[in-house]
Amino acid sequence: MGGGSSGKGGVADATLNVVPFIDLLACTVCFLLISAVWTQMSRIDVDQALPKASPHPPPTPPKPEAKINIMITQTGYLVNLWNADKIATPKPELVTPKKLAIKTEELKIQRNNGSVDKFKVYDRDKLRETLEGFLRDANLDDKTKVMVAADDKVQYIHLIMTLDVILTACKDKEKKQCLKNPSVGDQNLLRQEGFATFD
Repeated sequence: MGGGSSGKGGVADATLNVVPFIDLLACTVCFLLISAVWTQMSRIDVDQALPKASPHPPPTPPKPEAKINIMITQTGYLVNLWNADKIATPKPELVTPKKLAIKTEELKIQRNNGSVDKFKVYDRDKLRETLEGFLRDANLDDKTKVMVAADDKVQYIHLIMTLDVILTACKDKEKKQCLKNPSVGDQNLLRQEGFATFD
């Protein structure tokens, strides 16, 4: 017999040391639990907006709802309130995109290796003020849809910072009616909603 005998008829000690295996299993379980919690804590709820194709049109046209559109360009933000001319309290001037230019200073982030990355500084305070003005002036609620699109050359950090601004824009000082669940879309989705150009 292979491995089960020692000499003539003697039985070898075949005990298996499982302590290292248990230690490894305990470390793996701890790692998986911590990474699962970290993933939930750092998550931002965002929907992806895609063009919808339906073979059959709806029997009755849906009631127009106001929708906030934000385009992140290389020169700043473009913001409008689509369907603002069709809501209960019409605000047709909000349909035209409003331009919020970038600031003159630069954001500098130093890496661990000593290199420094430079970023443009978008006027996030002005964007929050504009969104809160939309909520108040057009009497919108926290279920208002928000679409965000970014130019291909805009760095990813600006998209994340913009999403943070949207989620902290509120109608009231008690922060009970704040914008929720913004959608991240494509530039082409905004071309039909008041954004003819993106400069």
